[in-house]
Amino acid sequence: MIKKAGSLFVTAYLLLIFGVYPFYLKDGYVDVGEGKYEFFLYCSLGALFIFAIIALSSIGQSIYTRFRKKEVYLIEWDKIKISSTDIFVFMYLAILSLSAVYSDFRKEALWGAEGWRMGLIVMALLCGLYLFISRFWDGTKIVWIVAGVCSVAVFLLGILDSFSFYLIPLPIREAGFISTLGNINWFCGYLSVLAPVGISFWFFREIRVEENKFKFFTLKAVCLGIYTVIAFMAGLCQGSNSVFLWFGGLFFVLLWISAGNKRMLADWFFLLFLWGISAQLIRLARILFPGRYNYELNNLCGFFTETNISLWIALTALGGYGVLRYFSQRDQIIGSLEIQKSGKIRGMLIGVLFGVILLWVILSVVNTWTKWSGFLGAGLFLWDEDWGNGRGMAIKAGFQMLKEMPFGKKLIGVGPDCFANFAYSVDEIAVGLREKFGASKLTNAHCELLTSLVNVGILGTLCYVGIFISFVGRCMKKGMEKPLLYIPAICAVCYLCHNVMSFAQVLNLPFVILVIAMGENILRQNHSRMG
Repeated sequence: MIKKAGSLFVTAYLLLIFGVYPFYLKDGYVDVGEGKYEFFLYCSLGALFIFAIIALSSIGQSIYTRFRKKEVYLIEWDKIKISSTDIFVFMYLAILSLSAVYSDFRKEALWGAEGWRMGLIVMALLCGLYLFISRFWDGTKIVWIVAGVCSVAVFLLGILDSFSFYLIPLPIREAGFISTLGNINWFCGYLSVLAPVGISFWFFREIRVEENKFKFFTLKAVCLGIYTVIAFMAGLCQGSNSVFLWFGGLFFVLLWISAGNKRMLADWFFLLFLWGISAQLIRLARILFPGRYNYELNNLCGFFTETNISLWIALTALGGYGVLRYFSQRDQIIGSLEIQKSGKIRGMLIGVLFGVILLWVILSVVNTWTKWSGFLGAGLFLWDEDWGNGRGMAIKAGFQMLKEMPFGKKLIGVGPDCFANFAYSVDEIAVGLREKFGASKLTNAHCELLTSLVNVGILGTLCYVGIFISFVGRCMKKGMEKPLLYIPAICAVCYLCHNVMSFAQVLNLPFVILVIAMGENILRQNHSRMG
């Protein structure tokens, strides 16, 4: 009875966060950050209180039954067993607490910066929610369905807002504020978490571990395909270069998983085809509704949606899909997803990835040093304070802060969400920030790992990254047996890739932690089939 109550309350909480939270607004866009934070805080505190009662009741019942019936093995060990991801969560929470206690800005360390709210309270809540959800969720697929339906509604609102079609009447309208999530960075942060989940469900739609069926044109496949196109369109019309980081992470991980499997490689090319078509649909929308698009085009989104390059990518990908589909044996049984372990292919993928990164670094160094005004004059290849739409100055400030921090602070940081407080307490850094950003306060380095190094130090950052690496590694290891585990792992990778040039906030970090908790639950419950 207690176990059933626990799973019921966890499911109800997940439905509330995935289904209602993205649409909640307080005073329109005026107070969106504080409004979202308060919604999440109060709902999560209430949920955590109920979960704690359920957990204590479960322990009490086990102890009572043990003494009453003299049974030894009464505790559900799958709920107590500690995984490597759990260990990193515990260590991260300990470093967070230590950082907050020894912070010079204890109020902000506890509650978070105003309008941002990534302090100890929220982070501790997320750690607690992870532990309870990973133990008590029953794996019901309704949560995935609600998350998909509600996220695609958010994406559609974002697309419509970008073309000045406002379905939700608000007293204040601004091009930089879209959908029901706030500004473009917040929207793209949410997109980087939820979109990979739905897209991954499309990619793995044909796998039935027990039934060994191979279908393409089914109602589920069509619906997930429409979801995928809408998600890609939502990213491509927001004018944010950071979306290409999670695009890249998504395609790279799926290609890694598909190595050696012709059918999955074929679907990888078809997914690339859908991406190219999505870019051209945005282009078509601008033609059909001239003058309505309300954001700049001088970025990667504009490049791929205003030229034929995405069309050629789509056509080439469609050709690759056709060839691989033709040569794949249709009577081949996918079974338990026995993907050939091709070390050479995956070694080549790693080589190409590092090669691309190295080439970008070399070109950027040369361009920055020589000030060449050719095509390398684009902001992506010029490291200065304006790089990345002002991210250059934010990153510079982050490194300056690390330099100014004493050794002890380098280990545990200046306090959770205390980036701004410390930055503006150092005169040299504060002067530069005010000259660059004026009255606007810089609350993060627009690079999550750099921000984390400042806030919670080297130890906290290592624990934080350890949560993701341990979880993704365990999911990838078990993914061939349980394909559903690939989905939360891909979500975690896309989040990290996107936040290389972005930041944690109350509309992306809570969602990725909840998805990781759901994935941890799947690892514990030994689910063998997709929902």
